[in-house]
Amino acid sequence: MNRKRIVIIGGGLAGLAAAESLLRHHRDRFDVCVIESKRSTGGRTGSFDDPETGHSVDYCQHVTMGCCTNLISLMQRCELSDAWQRYDQLDFLHPQFPASRFAPAKWLPAPFHLATSIGALKYLTWKQQRVVRRGLLKLMRTRPSQLGGWTADQWLRSVGQDRETIRDFWDVILVSALGEQTDKVAMTAARKVIIDGFAAAKGASDVLVPKMPLRQLIGERLSRSIEELGAVVDTACKVDEVSAAPRSIHSATRCWLADHVVCAVPWHQLKRVLKSNALQSSIEHFDAACNLPASPITGVHLWFDREITPLPHAALVGTLAQWLFRDPIAKSNADDAADDNGEHYYQVVISASADARQLSKDELVQRVVCELQQLFPATSHARLRRSVAVTNPQSVFSVSPEVEEIRPSARTALPWLHLAGDWIATGWPATMEGAVISGRMAVNSILESEQLQPLPIESGLPRGWFAKRLIAD
Repeated sequence: MNRKRIVIIGGGLAGLAAAESLLRHHRDRFDVCVIESKRSTGGRTGSFDDPETGHSVDYCQHVTMGCCTNLISLMQRCELSDAWQRYDQLDFLHPQFPASRFAPAKWLPAPFHLATSIGALKYLTWKQQRVVRRGLLKLMRTRPSQLGGWTADQWLRSVGQDRETIRDFWDVILVSALGEQTDKVAMTAARKVIIDGFAAAKGASDVLVPKMPLRQLIGERLSRSIEELGAVVDTACKVDEVSAAPRSIHSATRCWLADHVVCAVPWHQLKRVLKSNALQSSIEHFDAACNLPASPITGVHLWFDREITPLPHAALVGTLAQWLFRDPIAKSNADDAADDNGEHYYQVVISASADARQLSKDELVQRVVCELQQLFPATSHARLRRSVAVTNPQSVFSVSPEVEEIRPSARTALPWLHLAGDWIATGWPATMEGAVISGRMAVNSILESEQLQPLPIESGLPRGWFAKRLIAD
């Protein structure tokens, strides 16, 4: 059999997922090479070295949810399930109200399992809780095809959600999940989060947090697993150009020949790699896709001299800070979870952080610490030893209604050129799940060109009897 050479440009989750799918199912047909410009794979799931301790610290804490079945399955196939801690409850903290625990009822079928959880959110008034339940029911009865052109804010207001309820409930979930404000995001993307992530199935809203730095999890362990399947992973190789004749990929010092090319780079790097008019014209809405609006996410890294909370993580309401994560690598069940330097590490995540970027680093840290003092009284007795604020201005693409219309498919007009990345038309917003799905879609585009059967893409957790009848598709 004449083996085909597949070159994947980009060693992020999308590129790694594509390599894993090809080799796990068709190792006898394809030789796969992954080219990554950085020294390690992982893409935006990256880490930096803390100069004080030498430990790897994630630029921004990534989590996934129980509804993200394609990512979870990838981790299972690569024997990495043990690298995630799963939580079936969420703590919501508001500085002016007692702590609230969001815990779907184990004894009720979906979507009724959410009823008691909404009632447990103490910062919502009884009237707001009633409005939220009414909005959820309306959303369940609305098909995705009916939401085209609507922003989340527009649609929510149209079904009776007032400004305060959007701020206190819908924004808390959607801004963190989508990385953008609700007056900008498409309602189709918002529906994906609320229905697939909460209402459609039990376990969908479970939060899975990595137990190790992303550099180790994705850049080392996942990458090594894919190499063991037979992939060649070339790091520190910046691709300068893809050529059609001969079909090849060029860096400053190397050239790779290919039968198929998967371009799995971020949207804003696409034009740098695909320079020729022939390649650019093969991709629908190429210029618009290269210029998708981006939304920043900020990670504020804090090292205290003592513990400020034993909670592993918490959603924060009514504050600039949106999530707090305790060091997942620390001894989570120990009384003293300090690191070797006697410090207690926490990370605050702020999605859609354009407003936060207007503050200086010192102003931002001071505001965040003040908010933590309101939420966790022990913070007032702790000394902040040091801090780092990291913002990626292109953390995610802004999934507006206009962007949803122009996201390209994995398949281009050229049978040998394929796209992957969370920004292509996966049906998901900018998430790790979307990245993994896109890799699978690129593989299916290759298989279609080779007249082979496509691989299945998981559609999410199975729905029960009530969910099937209450949720419109």
